[in-house]
Amino acid sequence: MRHAPIGELLLEKSLVQPDDIEKVLTLQQSVNGRLGSLLIRLGAISEDALLPVLSDQLGVPIVSDQEIPERLSIYRDMQGANINFEWFLSQGVVIWFEEGEALVCIARDIVDSHLAEVLQYNFPGFKTNYRLATSAQLDQILDFLEQEHSVDNLIGDDGDTRHLKELAEEAPVIELVNNLMAQAVDADASDIHVEPQEKTFVVRLRVDGVLQERMSQPMERFAAVASRIKLISGLDIAERRLPQDGRNTTRISGQELDLRVSTAPGVHGESIVLRLLPKDREDYSLDNLGMEADHLQLMYEWAALSNGIVLVTGPTGSGKSTTLYSTLVATNDGLQKIITVEDPVESQIHGITQIQAHTEIGYSFARALRAILRQDPDVIMIGEIRDLETAEVAIQSALTGHLVLSTLHTNDAVSAFTRLTDMGVEPYLVAAPLNGVQAQRLVRRVCSSCCEPMDIPDDIAEQVTSLPETLKGSSWVQARGCEKCSGTGYKGRIGIYQLVPVTETMQEMIVSGAPVNEMKHLAESEGYRDLYHDGLIKASRGVTTLDEVVRVAKGEH
Repeated sequence: MRHAPIGELLLEKSLVQPDDIEKVLTLQQSVNGRLGSLLIRLGAISEDALLPVLSDQLGVPIVSDQEIPERLSIYRDMQGANINFEWFLSQGVVIWFEEGEALVCIARDIVDSHLAEVLQYNFPGFKTNYRLATSAQLDQILDFLEQEHSVDNLIGDDGDTRHLKELAEEAPVIELVNNLMAQAVDADASDIHVEPQEKTFVVRLRVDGVLQERMSQPMERFAAVASRIKLISGLDIAERRLPQDGRNTTRISGQELDLRVSTAPGVHGESIVLRLLPKDREDYSLDNLGMEADHLQLMYEWAALSNGIVLVTGPTGSGKSTTLYSTLVATNDGLQKIITVEDPVESQIHGITQIQAHTEIGYSFARALRAILRQDPDVIMIGEIRDLETAEVAIQSALTGHLVLSTLHTNDAVSAFTRLTDMGVEPYLVAAPLNGVQAQRLVRRVCSSCCEPMDIPDDIAEQVTSLPETLKGSSWVQARGCEKCSGTGYKGRIGIYQLVPVTETMQEMIVSGAPVNEMKHLAESEGYRDLYHDGLIKASRGVTTLDEVVRVAKGEH
């Protein structure tokens, strides 16, 4: 252990300047605080640089994220202590037990003599192992503990909130919810729907875009299950009359997942939907999306442009975010500054600056966009253009030399033009920056283990004649169902796409306010096929079935 003053050690390592130490020593005379903390506050050193020096000086190791137990476990350890819980929160102290009668402590000030006295008095016979933690680590744990403590003290209108929390922490309820989520992960489900009915509640999983019922439970168990889900996602157990949104990161069946939880009050109780988002996705690539060769070439061309807007359209759950991330990866050559604004950030991509919008505190897409324009970006990705303000900032960004990627909720590619004008964007401002628009849907892949050959109807055969010879096939199949696909006949999904470049003729039609049908006819005459015909190509090669293409895209034809 080094007993030299921290300031001297920092100077030895050239981590701070002598002037910085003098300023802090002067500041200490009027402000209470440790020298290291004040140096961080003045911006003279980062916490990451300071902690290793403090660790060397004090002989106290730095705690890693892997060493920190589950937060609920920490909460239970602290709850069982003979110390007022409010003291832990006010002093910024976190403790948990280790095997062999040892206590681990992280705190805002681990060298505080009062802290050592309190722990020694209340935990006689226990050895206290101090650890250094970053402010972010400590703040996250303290926020969770404060929330748990608040829930513990809540009493609902009917007086049973405490009872519900106790139920939510009972082993059978924990096991039921954990088993439910494990089933969803094992089935590659994207969502879990918990739906209360009059006498039972039903659990359905969305697998390959289609809901499948997996469990039915008596309604008496619903309150405990709902409370458990709320508890792990940071929602208010006592609130049942208003919608709530929460999130959490968890590990299920060996996978790190982000959970997004939504509740909505219904006639028989709250409908709860959990979206499962894999945390580590390393397969983002345009080549993996199932695009035909002509579409793939066009997407790579759009990704290589230096300015303008590329829009990806489609309904919720159609894979727009995956396409955007894959396009970002295609642009990420290490020579460009790429910044995203998302709500939420669904996947973290190496080499890209990703920003989380928070509309509830006024940090909207538009406000975040204005901020990042001062960050000297080359490529900007906006999670979704939702309103006129965001659209205007996106257009301005594109017109001033940035490539902007974003999504829009429309049924097909051409409708994006009228959607923007309906928002209030002037037609000439819609036409000028747009490079191209892509629409997409997801169709289920047919199960290769049980599919059977089929003959197609004459009207379909006639439609297929107009498709490019180099792309279409003659391996039409129909789904049957087997053990490998759980009897559905399908396993996995693939995208069908429509890509429409904004040519000069299309720009003129947008500016003149031409009807959508006329713009669709122009796109078709220029050789750009719609979603339905792209689906027929995949069905002709035996990737999916004709029934699936009709189910998903017939209305877009």
